[in-house]
Amino acid sequence: MNKPAITFSDEISDNLRKLAMRSPESLDNVLYSILYTVKQEVIRKMQSVFHEHSGKMRKGIQYKRMRSAFFKLKAPTLASVYEYNGANVKATGKALRFEIDGQVYYRPAVRIEPRPFFYPGIRHLLATGQINRIAEREIKRELEKVGLRSS
Repeated sequence: MNKPAITFSDEISDNLRKLAMRSPESLDNVLYSILYTVKQEVIRKMQSVFHEHSGKMRKGIQYKRMRSAFFKLKAPTLASVYEYNGANVKATGKALRFEIDGQVYYRPAVRIEPRPFFYPGIRHLLATGQINRIAEREIKRELEKVGLRSS
């Protein structure tokens, strides 16, 4: 499993350091804004992959502050099934019951095909350079808020 990593330019990294020294809360605001944007991109990708929208997968994408200047984006339940290998699900009783367009179906087993959405959404954001533009905008806004100028 190759997880994408965010790498910023030297200029952005320097401004993040300045911001952290001046106002750790502002650094958290910048990182929160970046992570929020990443989450929105993952949701956009998910909506193009999954045609039925119950909201469970979307609501399962969560982000939270772990400690100062460290946030975590968490994939929803079953994301690993959809991202990588899919799954063969067998009934523990007689059969699995499904209702599709008002019709009820019973099957002894089903195959869930992989449909990657989580990491491809993040990779797209990184590949287009959009993450750097977002970081620059948020850093500039926070630096001005604490009375500093970006380099």
